[in-house]
Amino acid sequence: MKTVVLTAWTENMRNIVEMTSPTKLEYARKHGYEFKDHIFEIKPDEHPAWGKLALLIDVLPTVDRLLWIDADAFITNPEISLENIPYIDGLTASRDWGIDASVTDFSSAGMILTPKALPLVEAASRKTHWANCPLWDQNGLREAAREYRNLLHILPRRALNAVPNELHPFAVEPWQKGDFLCHLTCKSNEERKKFLDNFFSQP
Repeated sequence: MKTVVLTAWTENMRNIVEMTSPTKLEYARKHGYEFKDHIFEIKPDEHPAWGKLALLIDVLPTVDRLLWIDADAFITNPEISLENIPYIDGLTASRDWGIDASVTDFSSAGMILTPKALPLVEAASRKTHWANCPLWDQNGLREAAREYRNLLHILPRRALNAVPNELHPFAVEPWQKGDFLCHLTCKSNEERKKFLDNFFSQP
């Protein structure tokens, strides 16, 4: 089975990626997966995050299984293989971290996808009214998922979207030691870098 761990970023995140991507590369090597990274092209009429959808559409047909992880998230428990995560043949994501997130409000920061998810991702890419609006690809995917509910599986928050309470004190079900990954969402790159420096300096 060909499995790819995929991430992407813009140049302004390079100092973050230099710390988060090695955890993804190490994880891929540990479990016999491939690792791919990508730098988003800056476009005047869309947020860089919108490019995630086009990238997924390009890569999905070439794999059996894909693990997407945002650039501001990193692996914290490499012992958890994808076989340990109850994903479906389609798109699997976690419920979003906020207290206002409904059971159908999922995060696109960490996702497990198979080629069967392509119709959902393609439908999301046509929701171009989100291309330059907050939450970008995530809102496109959420809207498209209403049409393709059978291709979507939503896991608990910490499965693929654990957010540390050091950055978000009011996060529901915050990151805990032993969780698969840690997502440094909704913070400046300076705050992310400070968190990473502290995290990786601990014994």
